Amino acid sequence: MEDPAAIVQLIKEGITDEDLPLCRNDDDDNDSEYNVLASVGGNKRFPSSMAWGQGEKVETFLKKQWVVQSPILDKPGWHFVLDPECPLPLTECETEHAKGGMGVVHKAKLHPAHHCLFKGDDETYIAIKEIHRKEDFIREKTNLDIIQRLQNRHLISLLASCERGSAYYLLFPWANGGTLRDFWEEQDANPRTRNLIRWALGQILGLVDGLRALHNRNIRHGDIKPQNILVFEEPKGDHAVTLVLADMGVSKFHKEATDLRKSATITAESTVSYEAPEADEDQRNNKPRPRRYDMWPAGCMFLEFTVWLVYNCAAVEGFYKQRKAQNDPVSQGNFFSRELDQSTEIHPAVTEAIRHLREHPLCKDGTALGDLVTLINDRLLQIKPGDRAEAPELYDRVKTIVDAAAAKPEYLGQEVKQPLPTPGFFSPPGSRKGSSS
Repeated sequence: MEDPAAIVQLIKEGITDEDLPLCRNDDDDNDSEYNVLASVGGNKRFPSSMAWGQGEKVETFLKKQWVVQSPILDKPGWHFVLDPECPLPLTECETEHAKGGMGVVHKAKLHPAHHCLFKGDDETYIAIKEIHRKEDFIREKTNLDIIQRLQNRHLISLLASCERGSAYYLLFPWANGGTLRDFWEEQDANPRTRNLIRWALGQILGLVDGLRALHNRNIRHGDIKPQNILVFEEPKGDHAVTLVLADMGVSKFHKEATDLRKSATITAESTVSYEAPEADEDQRNNKPRPRRYDMWPAGCMFLEFTVWLVYNCAAVEGFYKQRKAQNDPVSQGNFFSRELDQSTEIHPAVTEAIRHLREHPLCKDGTALGDLVTLINDRLLQIKPGDRAEAPELYDRVKTIVDAAAAKPEYLGQEVKQPLPTPGFFSPPGSRKGSSS
């Protein structure tokens, strides 16, 4: 404003930090006082602002005051309602990092003096999901509030939420290891040791435990896939990495079963490759999807995880190409196939992949990975939803595998010192070439 005298007058009128932000006087019956500044709510007025000319300085003050009005996010899990002009207390914010189904995610740093949301240093990043549709925000926030009460380390934690004008923000810890798909790429060259397999089985158990916790609260995730599994790396320890189930944007909160049938679930678009066989018919008939729907994509993801553990990322890609019909441009690489008579079967490529896995020393009969593949085949990748395991059964079955692996190291299979050749099945034309680790 370049007017020190005006500042002196405001101080004489008793202005304090608690009065900010100021706004124009909202007395509609007195136009002459339009340029009188007042605290929000109008309970304190500052008449000296009338002497600032024709309103230009008032307008400048109203805009510039926000430079010093960044909020303090002092209550973890709280929802903060901010003025549309109020800036978030960020010291760094990258441009758009990734698009989710219903929002944009930014990588940012909070000013350490402006939050009490977590313990960390000035270099700790957070993820900010920005949503512009109120109904999408409310739906996701409702699910996240329930999830926070579960306190499960394999479910994403919400640091806080904000609304500012027409924009809504969800603040999460930043996954410094990216997604599970990123992890596979970065760790691809590492040997497949017993420690790695033991860690992977423990993380699968953790993810199933998180899914069980969701289902116990009548929440279906609805979009399980490697891209929605976040990787949090700890600074110390062998395989000190935790996998976390995230992106509840397409999760659905289901009421009691009696209410569930009254109206169909509105289903957001999920990755088609992992969709269950009943997805299209349910959508056409406006039919709600039960929690057992999650068991199919979980089986797809765990099978891909096993392919990566036994072989490599190139094999995961080759497996996808084998599922994607070469003569069908609309094929999405599903784990099932439609026959000419419209019947549905497990995709032949899935059956073939399982056959190859069972021939590998790490995955033969009587090994932990071999038993995991049997579980995936028998209780998850089932065409009829009623034939799939529910989350409690899946948890118990995986825990049995994990406990046996802890008791008998040989159950983890024979360590492969030199990579075995990857079967040609996993290297169809157009795939990356790679050898097993």
